[in-house]
Amino acid sequence: MTDEKKEKKELARREDWMYDKMTEMRRMLDNVRGNMDEAFGRGWPTWRPWRPLTPATYREPYADIIDTGAELKVVVELPGVVKEDITINATNDSVEVSAESKTEKEEKEGEFVYRERGYASFRRRLTLPAEVIPEKTEASFHNGVLEVIMPKKEPTPAEKKVKVGIK
Repeated sequence: MTDEKKEKKELARREDWMYDKMTEMRRMLDNVRGNMDEAFGRGWPTWRPWRPLTPATYREPYADIIDTGAELKVVVELPGVVKEDITINATNDSVEVSAESKTEKEEKEGEFVYRERGYASFRRRLTLPAEVIPEKTEASFHNGVLEVIMPKKEPTPAEKKVKVGIK
């Protein structure tokens, strides 16, 4: 057998062809799955692929904890919720925010009736990085953003920033 025929035979092996196609297909499916997780993760933080969002489930709102030295500031995003529907429970080392919103809309036009119902439930429990005084906790709500300010039991001095040079 000549070298040219041997080389062609090695290129045409079925095992190599199948392996390359299956690897490519697996890579493409992983890419699609990653894109779907990223897309659904933005809109619904607690989205689970095989469990539909029903009234029994809830969403975890986005939240930030900011340490200012003398107090902790918790910022929670609660879109579509009114102030009266929010419940805040604070302890020495944690804070729990929950909210529930229900909407109903009905329009009648001649023989047709258009009804729409909406339900949103949010719940988030955050463990705090320092002990706070829960009795002195204050909260404000504006444009769907909740701010909870809790004074620390033992205030810490503000961090001193040091600029580091790069070699």
